Amino acid sequence: MKATIKDVATLAGVSKSTVSQFLNGRFSYMSETTRKKIEEAIAELNYRPNQIAKSLKQKNTKIVALICATLHSRFSLNLIGSIEEFFQKEGYSVIIASSEDDSQKEKSLVESFLARQVDGILVFPTSQNKEYYQKLAEQRIPLVFLDRQLSGVDVPSVLLDNKLAGAMATQLLIDQGHAKIALFTFPVKDRITTRIERIEGYEETLVKNKLTRPDEFVVCCELEELADRLDQLFQYTPKPTALIMGNDMLLEESLFWSKREKKKIPDDFSLVGIDDVSFARLFDPEITTLAQPIEKIALKAASLLWEQIQGISQETTSDSYLYKPTLIQRSSVKKLN
Repeated sequence: MKATIKDVATLAGVSKSTVSQFLNGRFSYMSETTRKKIEEAIAELNYRPNQIAKSLKQKNTKIVALICATLHSRFSLNLIGSIEEFFQKEGYSVIIASSEDDSQKEKSLVESFLARQVDGILVFPTSQNKEYYQKLAEQRIPLVFLDRQLSGVDVPSVLLDNKLAGAMATQLLIDQGHAKIALFTFPVKDRITTRIERIEGYEETLVKNKLTRPDEFVVCCELEELADRLDQLFQYTPKPTALIMGNDMLLEESLFWSKREKKKIPDDFSLVGIDDVSFARLFDPEITTLAQPIEKIALKAASLLWEQIQGISQETTSDSYLYKPTLIQRSSVKKLN
């Protein structure tokens, strides 16, 4: 059971009205000893005033928070737009922040939003905050994970079927005669679902087709390292004949690299991107991609959070909602003999 203002008052040995005065910052007629007792009781009970859980609050703020991993990704920006549209129709505002995959910053942002009494939170979670999120789930705080899963945490997750995306990109290239296929993704630290599962889909598809690959053909790097890693990769023997870029930012940077190095796609290498973006069809040649159903993902996540805020969904759940990618074939894949 979640702590109430009465629990705080009982533990501190004061009246409910005194606790209320403390919570509203009115300390004029309160001793330092009393303030300390109330502070200690709040900390011990993990009491959060005006909790956002529907069953306990008297009013709502009509604000939800969305914490993305990055605001530089076109995927994130499109997702934000669809989620904002959903909540605007309900008369809600959306506060947006970026954690940059820093677990401490992420936790600090969540705490800050809860202190501001937002009605619910959508977040791209990191596994280092797993226990923290489970604690919030037990407190019935409206919470939904986006783009990632945390096993063993009773919070619903909405995301792409990332293993399928990795498998589809790999199988497409194999069907076109490619056996030397390299995959690029951001670092897999913190076991981020998106990256791990796309690699798993790639690996399993190679095995299914009885293909092997050098260790160097899976490249996990930061965006600013991509050009150097591409330079290194194409110095190996054998060189890859095809590349899979694990997200829209890596795809964009790889196109800059190919232009600088005067590499011709698909003559020098075939290219597939996971995440469809507008520049994919504007580039020459047009780039083959796997598109995420961003509007569906956004609508599902927003709906799940809305149900929690409205008290429609009372039980905590670790359900995951996976959405299939759509292959958009263009001109960046060359058929080999």
